[in-house]
Parts: sequence; C-alpha cells; structure tokens
Amino acid sequence: MALYKSILVAKADLKMAMKVKMVRYGLIGIGALGPITMLGTVALLVYGDPVFGLLLLPSISAMLAPMLGMIAIIPASMIAANALVGEKEMNTLEPLLSTPLTDRELLIGKLLSSFIPSMALLLGSIIISEIGTFIILSSVGAEFIPIPGVPGLFLLLTAGPTLIVAIVSVMILISGRVKRVYEAYQTSGAVVMVFIIPMMLPIMTMGATGIVDMNSVWMWNIITFLISLVLAASTWALAVRKFNRDTMISM
Repeated sequence: MALYKSILVAKADLKMAMKVKMVRYGLIGIGALGPITMLGTVALLVYGDPVFGLLLLPSISAMLAPMLGMIAIIPASMIAANALVGEKEMNTLEPLLSTPLTDRELLIGKLLSSFIPSMALLLGSIIISEIGTFIILSSVGAEFIPIPGVPGLFLLLTAGPTLIVAIVSVMILISGRVKRVYEAYQTSGAVVMVFIIPMMLPIMTMGATGIVDMNSVWMWNIITFLISLVLAASTWALAVRKFNRDTMISM
C-alpha cells in the first residue's frame, strides 16, 4: 500500500512536469541525442575506413558510453526540479506536504517520478544504439561488435541508476534553499559530471594507434560506479534525515 501511494505521487509529479515545455521537449531531444551521437560516430568510422574503423570501435565505445549515460540521466534533474522547486513556484507544495502521506512515501514518490523515465531513456538509448550498430556493421559485412560494449554496459547499468538517485537526493536537499527551477537545474545537474571520469581518463592510455587500454577502462568504470554508489547512498541518507515538511511549509 505504501508503494502504491508513492506511485500516485510519482504519477502526479510526471503529469505536472510534462506540462512544462522545456521538460517535455527536453525529454524528446535529449533522449534522441545520445543514440544519434553514438550511431553517427560508428557510421563515420565504419564507412570512412572499415578496417581502421572496426579496430577503433571498442575504444570509441568505451569513451562514448559515459556520454550516453550522461545525456540519458540529465532529464532526472529536470523532472526532480519541477517536482520539488516547481511545486513551490506554483504554490502546490504546501497542500502536498499537508497530506497524510508519510515522509518516506513522499520521498520515494519523488524519487520514482525521476527514476522511471530516466531509466527508460537510458535503456532505450542502449537498445537503439545496439540495434543501430548491428545494422551499420551488417551493411558492410562486418562481424557484430556491441556498442556500447561490455565495459560500457557495466558502467551504464550500475552508475546510471545510482546517479539518478543521487540527483534526486541532491534536489531534495536543496529544494528548501533555492527559489527557482533553473537554480535547481544547475545544482543537481552537476552530479552527472561524475561521468567525465570514465570518459576522459582512459584517454591517457591511448597509444599512437588511438586504441585505449581496456583494463584501464574497466578500472575507471568500476571506480566511477563506486563513487556514484557512495554519492547516492550519502545524499539519500542526508535527504531522508534533513527532510522536514513542517519547515518547508513554514518557508
């Protein structure tokens, strides 16, 4: 029953967020940007110089996978901002906080409203990228190379969900301290910059051939996941501890 109440909160938040043009069009545009960038890069490599391009694909995949994750979870900050700070702007936060929902039910509902659509975008981006890569490689008679590859899939399916939790947790923490949705975007959106670690640091192992060391890729992907896990756990614990509906109502 508690989860049912949280789902109702999530549905209401999504409905409200979808009324905002920036969120509605942002979900469509951002959702398409990741796979388009990924498949465009694959096509340029394969059709430009098939032999060299196929050799580079695993390395390019390792660096583009974090970008795919970064783009896919950006909507979490947009939805969370409108679900918390947006309600303050539209004067609907006080009635919500005055409901008989428990704090835990309310916070889980806020989390689900961002987590579900962002994960759907992330999984959709992965599936489209894999299918598109298969089509491109089949068109030149090459053996299928999964893009994102196994290291990238590990990163996206572990660090991706945990960073979404971190984004929402940060939003809960700052919701009583910012007055505008755009301020909330900027603050919580900084969390996705964690994906810069696995995107940039493996480049240091790139040789003259342009191929990165996959052991290094795995190392930084695991480190990124551990960082995101600590970030999500600590921010969520703080959000639950600091959340006080009486204080927010009085503000």
